[in-house]
Amino acid sequence: SRMNLHGLRPRVPRIRVRLATLADLDPLVRHRRRMWEAISDIPEDLLDAADPVYRRWARARMRTGRRVGFIVEDDSEPVASGCVWPKPVQPRPRWNGSTSADLLSMFTEPGRRGKGHGTRVVRAAIRWARTRSVDTMLLHASRCSEPISCRLGFEQTTEIRLRLLRPASATRRKRSVRTRRRPR
Repeated sequence: SRMNLHGLRPRVPRIRVRLATLADLDPLVRHRRRMWEAISDIPEDLLDAADPVYRRWARARMRTGRRVGFIVEDDSEPVASGCVWPKPVQPRPRWNGSTSADLLSMFTEPGRRGKGHGTRVVRAAIRWARTRSVDTMLLHASRCSEPISCRLGFEQTTEIRLRLLRPASATRRKRSVRTRRRPR
């Protein structure tokens, strides 16, 4: 073993990936918020309003196993996380089974990027899904996560969307109705 100048072994950080528990809701919510801050231009007041809604949603699904999170710890400090949301899908050609899994809320602390933490989360999520016979994992990749996902075998697909409801933040402009007085 190697020693430093003081005759001590250099401290090697202990990196581990583990399943998130309900006690991890704070870092999961924080990481999700920081993900949105990094990839979009959502105003702070909307993020403030979304945090408790997401916390309730995540807690309910974690309790029932309908959502699982992964935490990467560096010396017991959460530095990255991501979640899997298994969802029923209709049977279709070339798909085995009737469950897909969305990989979502991926985030690595900025000072900890480039050290493989995002890759660790994705690999743990893939292993978890495979052991449950999930056929397909879906991910909306950001520019940051796209190289990781492509390296691990994700393929780009075509997906389009139509928003049926206005976002909660959209304010309707009241139409001003101007009435003219008609001469009598």
